[in-house]
Amino acid sequence: MKFAMSLSSAALLSLAACAPANDPEEDTGAVVVSEGEEMVMPAPQETDCPVIESRNWSAWVNAMPGPDAKLTLHVTGDVDLPTPGYEVSWREGMADRSATPVQRLMLTLTPPEGMVTQVITTETVTYEGPALTKTYGGVIVMCGGAPLATIDAVVTAQ
Repeated sequence: MKFAMSLSSAALLSLAACAPANDPEEDTGAVVVSEGEEMVMPAPQETDCPVIESRNWSAWVNAMPGPDAKLTLHVTGDVDLPTPGYEVSWREGMADRSATPVQRLMLTLTPPEGMVTQVITTETVTYEGPALTKTYGGVIVMCGGAPLATIDAVVTAQ
């Protein structure tokens, strides 16, 4: 009988060894509440992009002549966000050094404070800033450190 119990205990231990081990370097965000019970709370990450989906991206350069005219790059697109009320901001990134550069733009979306309705909301985001040249090879919209959209056709309005 002792042999049978030892055999079943060994079998259970070997099955437990087959379970995936937690990587100590991997932060799951789990917080142990009490022995055997844990509550999972994802750790906030600044590099996360809240965009669920994006579409309808376009870019153009305004090179219209006139008094006080300045070359202006315009970028617009639609993004689906998990809640309404996000604050949108843009930052110019690196542009390659070719004759027709590809401009990187960083899109930052700050979530609203307090309680908000959990409903997917489509927002049109728009960038307007100084253009480096009349002709661009493209625009890459970055969000959370990763490319969100690549716009290859940048037209020039003259």
